[in-house]
Amino acid sequence: MESCYEYLGCDETDCIMHHGRKDTKRCWEIEGTLCNYHGIQIVRDNLAEEKEDSCVRCACIYYKAARGIV
Repeated sequence: MESCYEYLGCDETDCIMHHGRKDTKRCWEIEGTLCNYHGIQIVRDNLAEEKEDSCVRCACIYYKAARGIV
């Protein structure tokens, strides 16, 4: 599956996901990403959740597609 920024058409070019990562980690596994769905960051800031938990709570479409969640 393509990277998050390709899938979402993200233009947050300062995000570390845009910089040719060589590993296979997904955006929810890496601190410091600049998710273009800002609700995820708001949830993380307000509830002090792990990033992946925030992606689940916010129903991120990329997270669901990459995990095969319907």
